[in-house]
Amino acid sequence: MLNKILKKIKKEKLIETGDKVVVGFSGGPDSVFLLQVLIYAQKEMDFEIILAHINHLLRDENSEKDQEFASETAKRLNLPIFIKRASIEDISKDMGVGLEEAGRKIRYDFFNEVLEKNSGTKIAIAHNLDDQIETFLFRMIRGCSLEGLEGINHRDNIIRPINEIYKKEIMNYLDMNNIEYRIDETNFENEFTRNSIRLDLIPYIEKRYNGSFKDKIHNLIDEIREVNEVLKVNLENYKNSICNKEILNLDLIKIEPPYLQRKIINEYLKAFNLEATREKILNIIKIINSGGSKTLNLEDNHILKKQYNSIWIEKKIQDKNIEKNEEETQIKKIKIPFKLEFNGYLLEAVKDSKSSGQNEFLTNLKPGDEVEVRVRRDGDKIQPLGMSSYKKLKDIFINEKVIKEERANIPLIIKDDEVVWVAGIKKSEVFKGEKNKEGIKLIMRRQDEN
Repeated sequence: MLNKILKKIKKEKLIETGDKVVVGFSGGPDSVFLLQVLIYAQKEMDFEIILAHINHLLRDENSEKDQEFASETAKRLNLPIFIKRASIEDISKDMGVGLEEAGRKIRYDFFNEVLEKNSGTKIAIAHNLDDQIETFLFRMIRGCSLEGLEGINHRDNIIRPINEIYKKEIMNYLDMNNIEYRIDETNFENEFTRNSIRLDLIPYIEKRYNGSFKDKIHNLIDEIREVNEVLKVNLENYKNSICNKEILNLDLIKIEPPYLQRKIINEYLKAFNLEATREKILNIIKIINSGGSKTLNLEDNHILKKQYNSIWIEKKIQDKNIEKNEEETQIKKIKIPFKLEFNGYLLEAVKDSKSSGQNEFLTNLKPGDEVEVRVRRDGDKIQPLGMSSYKKLKDIFINEKVIKEERANIPLIIKDDEVVWVAGIKKSEVFKGEKNKEGIKLIMRRQDEN
């Protein structure tokens, strides 16, 4: 069995040479088995193991014995261990959430803390196949998207090497090899929803309807993952080209079938580590299809905003009096040619005879010309390409549906008090270059696109 898991680790590149793996080690059968797997893997792979144990102070003397067992295991195997003592009951009350949710947050915060402190690369969690099935049923009962029914996946730097091994197989292995482990008696109390699913619902279905129920659910989870992979969406295809990369273009989303619209929103929420429940996704779809500007409060101090044809998620501003960094708002005077970072944008002026797209503009400017780079001011106007009259920038931003938050960031190129280019938005008729004749090409892109 260990060899089977090792093959999975190698095939999926869950662990690679040089990794430092932080192992969530409770001392229970799953984490003890996971540790056995990783020690076995070290025979063929060069990586480090670091143990992380949390004492939730929930089970009095037994919690202390769990901590002692974890410490003794680390000492016996000559492994570093980090221990955190935190009252899950107190934290649950402070956060206003259930014990399960509070425990999960404490664990992952601590694991990430240990990871950072030790320059680690992976966090290994001991979720098994029974956990996958219980999560599937839990989410199905509560309601979630198709992605939520995939069970518990590897995510970012979090790996789950034993997530395809049944609990029964784990227990058999440990008992047959006389490997010691701790038992958490609260796992046998059906006070928690997941425990009730494990202790009541699954045994009832197996006894009454199908003894192979868990196998059927496992197969279904695999099929759902395959379907989700086929229907995978790329958020990059829906981003607003004139704003920052986290803003989605609703015109591009609305042309997709309803199911893909929901997948796009699901992926977008996941990008911010936000929970993607079916109800939340449907509420966002409703906002997308409504008129006017809208906001929706999300968890973890996030807010979703809609303006014109864009939606985006941002952290709520705690201090409205925070002023922009002086460097971001100052005027910059510079001679052509140049390469300049400004307000999160990279601007260039180079010799060329061609330009293409909104983010390039072939002008009649000359080497040595001095231009000014700044953000907009009240009353700014430009004579747009192909037009004989001037238009106010305010009206242009409204017509182009540029969101309000972005208007104050977009760079303007100014020559002799005349707007040459509203970068990525509008080009000037006055400063247009001759086709196929060398001039100065202005280029704009966001720094995070480099």
